[in-house]
Amino acid sequence: MPVPETIAVSRVCLRDEAYDRLRDWILDGTLAPGEPLRDEALAEALGMSRTPVREALQRLEDDGLAVTTANRRTQVSPVSLKQAREVYPIVATLEELAIGLALTRMDDAALATMRRANDDLAAALKACDPAAALTADTTIHGAFIEQSGNQELINTLAELKYKVRRIERAFWGSADRSASIADHAELIAALEQRDAPTARRVLIRNWERGLRWINPDYPDQPDHTESLDQPNQLLASTTATTTG
Repeated sequence: MPVPETIAVSRVCLRDEAYDRLRDWILDGTLAPGEPLRDEALAEALGMSRTPVREALQRLEDDGLAVTTANRRTQVSPVSLKQAREVYPIVATLEELAIGLALTRMDDAALATMRRANDDLAAALKACDPAAALTADTTIHGAFIEQSGNQELINTLAELKYKVRRIERAFWGSADRSASIADHAELIAALEQRDAPTARRVLIRNWERGLRWINPDYPDQPDHTESLDQPNQLLASTTATTTG
């Protein structure tokens, strides 16, 4: 293999490694919102040169996880409730689509994965472990998203879930999230029975709870029984409250 190709591949691998590590640190709160991202210090922590770190930082900016201020300093981007009110309804709507596509494709293995993850969620909430709870929740939703069979949808939701995970870490608070366990159990039962209306109704209710836990000012919503050809209420409600 020619030397230039070898060098290029090595550099790409280092850039990707730097990006993955820095993204994980931002998502799990190791690097908090507003924290400076100095390429020299990060390169030392990662055990690599500054060049792949700088490239990773640029990619993090493209993803909205880092920002460069007017004085050319790069830092972890802030997290706001406005972001939650904008992102949550998008994710909820795309997950509704995923449920419709996955309904006839759900198998015993996917349902078992969801049940195990829901047990993990219950244990994590009892132990007051936000990181483990978020991992379990991601696994539950990821199981039916994967079964949708639509790779573009899977990829789009994966990127959005990074933002959701970061928002929830930033605004975890002390809310009682145990109702999510019952929501997931009901969702699993609906998917097992191929009951699309119930699965979609429970899904939106679960996302509404999530938004209310981090944003107490979010208005209470009735349980959803509207026709499935109508926009979900979460999207309508958050559209009306994105300002401010």
